[in-house]
Amino acid sequence: MERRESLRRLFQDLGCKVESDVVLDKCFEFCESYDVDVEKLTELWLTFCVNNNTDIDPTVDTLVKMERTVLKDYNVHDSTKEGHAKQEPITKEKHLMANQVGENDDVLSMYGCAESGPSKRPRTSPEVEIDADARADKARVAEYAFTPASCVENSSAPSHRNVTDKGKILLSIGETVASWKRTSDYDVQVTKSDEPHVPSDARYMYEILSKQGHLLTFVCQSLGGRLLKTWSTAATGNTGNTELRYVKNVRSVNQTNFRTFGRINLKKESANTVMLEGSTRRKGASAADTIELDFRSLKQYSVFSGQIVAVEAVNPIGDALYVKEIFAKSYAPLASTPRIESRVDILIAAGPFTASNNVHYQPLWDLMEKVASDEPQVLILIGPFLEYTHPEIQDNLIKDTHQELFEKILTRIMESTRKSTQIVLVASNRDAHHEPIFPTPQYAVFNRKLLQNYSNLKLMPDPCTLDVAGLKIGITSVDVIKHIGKEEISNVSGDRLGRLADHVLAQTCFYPVYPPSEDLNVDTELWEKYAFFDQQPHLLILPSDMRCYCKVINECMILNPERVHKHAYARLRVKPTLGGKWSSNNISCEIARV
Repeated sequence: MERRESLRRLFQDLGCKVESDVVLDKCFEFCESYDVDVEKLTELWLTFCVNNNTDIDPTVDTLVKMERTVLKDYNVHDSTKEGHAKQEPITKEKHLMANQVGENDDVLSMYGCAESGPSKRPRTSPEVEIDADARADKARVAEYAFTPASCVENSSAPSHRNVTDKGKILLSIGETVASWKRTSDYDVQVTKSDEPHVPSDARYMYEILSKQGHLLTFVCQSLGGRLLKTWSTAATGNTGNTELRYVKNVRSVNQTNFRTFGRINLKKESANTVMLEGSTRRKGASAADTIELDFRSLKQYSVFSGQIVAVEAVNPIGDALYVKEIFAKSYAPLASTPRIESRVDILIAAGPFTASNNVHYQPLWDLMEKVASDEPQVLILIGPFLEYTHPEIQDNLIKDTHQELFEKILTRIMESTRKSTQIVLVASNRDAHHEPIFPTPQYAVFNRKLLQNYSNLKLMPDPCTLDVAGLKIGITSVDVIKHIGKEEISNVSGDRLGRLADHVLAQTCFYPVYPPSEDLNVDTELWEKYAFFDQQPHLLILPSDMRCYCKVINECMILNPERVHKHAYARLRVKPTLGGKWSSNNISCEIARV
C-alpha cells in the first residue's frame, strides 16, 4: 500500500493523475521486467507523452504503448553493458569528450573516459559498418531543420501537436485578468539587482579541496548561527526555553537538552539514516564530527542532504542525538517595496524549447507569436536553448556550430518582438554551446550587430536577481526542486511541492543541495559567492520538470512555469502598490498552454 502511494505521488508531482491501482501495478510489473526504478519509469512516461502528444494521465493501454516504443528499446540498450548494469548518467563533460574521441580513445581509456555512455560515437572498423544511407537521411533532416530558412523563418516546419488544449489555463492565482494584451505605454527597465552576480569571465574548477572544505564550513556557520538567533528570538515571550545552552561539538554527551547546528547528510544506502555534520573540527581531525539523528520524538520533519538545521536534543551515551525539536527556517529580510507606477505584464518561459524528437523549435515560435500579440513589458526566457542531451546534438547532425545556431534562434526571437518589450535571457549550464558549470556566467553573443541593434536584450547569469522598477525577481535554471525532492526524507503529508520550494527560500540559497546532483557541476567558490540571496525576492522562479505550480510562501511568490517543449508558459500582471504597502496579492499569475 505504501509502495503504491509513493508511486502515485511521483506521478502527481509530474502533473499526472492516476485513476486506478491497476495502473500502478502495471508500472511495478514494468519495473521488474525492464530493471528500471519507479523514478526513471515516470520520467520515461512523461517523455513518451510529450513526444507522442498523449494524455499524461496513465492508463493500462497507454502504458502498454509506451512499453512497445520506449521500454523494449531501453532494455536492449541497457543490457549491452556487462552484467546488465544500469546505464551511467550522461554528464556534459562526457558528452564533450565523446565528440573529440578518435585516435585519442586509447589515451582517454586510461582515465576512464573511453566508455562515456550513450553519447560516445563508435569508431568505424571493417567489423562494424555504419548504415550510410540511414545516416545520410537523418543528416538531411537535421540540415533542413537547422538551415536559416527553418531556424529563422520556419515557414514549413512540421507540427503534429494536438491543438485542442491550446490556450488552456493550467493554473491561476490572484485576481482574474480579463485581457493580457498591452493597453498602456508604460515602460520599465530591467537591470541586475545589487546582489553579487557571477561575472562573464569567471574562472572555475580551480578550487583546492582544503579551501572547498573551509567554504562549506563558513556557510554552515553563517546560516547555522542565524538559525539559532532566529529560533531564540521566536521563542521569546512564548513557552519555549531560551536559556538552553549552545554546544559546538555535535557529539557532546549530555543528558539535558541542548542546541546545536550542522549540515544534514543522508545515508540512503543504510535504511535512510540521517546524519548531522557539525561545523567545527577538533584539533588533529581531518573532518568535522558527525552523529546520527534520531527523529522518533518528532511529530513531523522534512530534511534533505545539504540542508543546514538547528536542533534541540539530548545525547545520553554519545551514539546519537535524540531530537526534541528541529528548526530550519531563517528567511532573508524582505526586499524593499517596488516603485512600479502602472501595471506591468511579465511573460516567463523555460527551456528546453523544442521537443526531443525534432529540432524545429515550433513550441518557441508559437510562444513568440503570443508575445508579439500581447506585447508584455518583460519577456523572461530561461535556458537551455540547446539542451546537450538532445539526440540531434549528441549525434552531431547539426549543420551549424552550436554558437551559430544559438545566435540564429536569438535573432529570430528579437525580430519577432517589439523594442518596447525587455527580453531577458537567463543562462543554463545544460546548453551545448555554453559553460558547463554552476553558477553559470551569462551567454556570450559574438554577433556584435545583434547586440547593437537590440538594446532591449538583457543577458543574465544563473542564478540572477532582476530589478524591474524595484520588483526583485530571483531566477535559476537548475531544477533545484527535483534535486531536493530526490534527496528529501520526511514524514509530512500535504503540499509536497510547496514544502520543497520553501526549503529554497528558508535556506536563502538558489541551490542548497550537497553533495550536488551528479549531472550538475558546482564550483564551490562561485557557489559561496553568487548562489545566496541577502534579501528575499518578491518573485522566485524555479523551473522544474515537476508539474507547474505557483505558491505564496512568506510573502514571496514562487513559480514553476514548466517547460516550453510541453507547450507551457507563465504570465504575470503586477499592480502598483497602494499607500506604499506591498504584498503578494499585487501579482496575478496564470500558467497556460501556448
